[in-house]
Amino acid sequence: MIDEGDSQTVNDTLAQLMKQNLMQEWALAQGMHVTGSKTPYDFLNGTKAYNANHFSHLVTQDVLLLAGQNDHYVPINQLTDQILTLTNVRSLSARMFTPHETSDTHCQIGNIGLALHVILNWMEQTD
Repeated sequence: MIDEGDSQTVNDTLAQLMKQNLMQEWALAQGMHVTGSKTPYDFLNGTKAYNANHFSHLVTQDVLLLAGQNDHYVPINQLTDQILTLTNVRSLSARMFTPHETSDTHCQIGNIGLALHVILNWMEQTD
């Protein structure tokens, strides 16, 4: 429906979903806020433009990617997808946080200290 430009159906459908699911409501409202979109359709349609495939091959420095196993906002497959596009980096480290560590959600909110430890450790190792 998004690719076909059916904004009315998309907005009506998502309005119903947002009434039934607090997480859906937050995710769409937050996405609209961050991107300055006026409707859920505008937000979702606009996200198609956010793609690093066009320039990931140009990255040549050390890279650290972090992901949460149960991130409610970023699909888990994006970690692997991004890794596959970073073909010219000097070094690549990736860390998947798990429920056991209580850091498996968006931005590792359950255990930010662990995420910071991983980042600082990576910085020391790549320095």
